[in-house]
Amino acid sequence: MSVYAFIQVSLHGTEAGGHMGDRDDPGPDGNEGFALNGSRGETGLSAREAEVMSLIAAGQTNGEIAARLFLAEKTVKNHVRRIYSKLGVGSRPAAIAYWRDAREHVRP
Repeated sequence: MSVYAFIQVSLHGTEAGGHMGDRDDPGPDGNEGFALNGSRGETGLSAREAEVMSLIAAGQTNGEIAARLFLAEKTVKNHVRRIYSKLGVGSRPAAIAYWRDAREHVRP
C-alpha cells in the first residue's frame, strides 16, 4: 500500500456497510488512481497486480519483480496466476499483449 493510500484509509476508514476494496480512491493529483485493495479500470486488477503486470510488460522476471517489490518469489507467482485468471489469458506473452492493448485504449 502506498503512503498516500495508507493516509486515505487512516483518515477516512471504510464506508458504512462496505469494504475498503469497494471504492476507488483518487490519486494525489486528483485524477482517478488505483483502487484500495480493489479493482482498477476494465482489467479488474488490484493496484498490486497492476504494478506486477507493468513490470512483467517491462520484461522483468518473477525473481526480478520479487526483488524490486520486496516480495517472496512465490508471492509474485501467485499474483501472476491471479493476473492471468482476471485477464483470461494463459501465458506471459498473451498477458503482455492484452496489457499493452488495454493501455493503448486508455490513453487519448
